Formats: sequence, structure tokens, C-alpha cells
Amino acid sequence: MKKKDWKDDVFRSLEGIQRAEPGPELLDKIKAKTSKIANGATMQVVRRRYLVLAAACLALLVLANVQALNQRKPVPSMSSAYQVDNANFDLYDMH
Repeated sequence: MKKKDWKDDVFRSLEGIQRAEPGPELLDKIKAKTSKIANGATMQVVRRRYLVLAAACLALLVLANVQALNQRKPVPSMSSAYQVDNANFDLYDMH
């Protein structure tokens, strides 16, 4: 029953709210742009040299990441870094 009451409270809180509207100048600009698109206005196209430049930068970035991953040195494990030669280590040997 609490869930139904909660839903009703939420719906009651929405009563009396108004729809948001842009300012008159902004609304005119939006309508002008949408009418240009509807009337078949041409879209702006990215120039080929910028597209090639972006693709080259992306390729260089990927290549640099692959190169960095290939040059990574393996980190020695903690067990091998502190390994003791037990065969030659005797605390109580008095020789």
C-alpha cells in the first residue's frame, strides 16, 4: 500500500507545472534552422585533409600504445625477490 501512496504523491506533485519554453529570440533561431533543413539546405561536410589528419593522429596514438605495451618489462614476483637459498643457509652451523 505504501508504494501506491508514494506513486500518488509523485503524480500529485506534478500538478500545476508548466512546460519549459525558450526565449523568443532563441525560439526564432531554432525555427529558422529547422526550416532550412526541411527545405533541403546543404549540410556542412568535414574537409578531407582534416579527416585524414584525424585518422593519422588516431593511428599514431594506437601505434604508440602498442609499442609501449610491447616494451613493458615484467615485474618480478615478490616470492622470487625474497627467495633464500635454504640449502646453504644454516643459522646454527658452527663450522
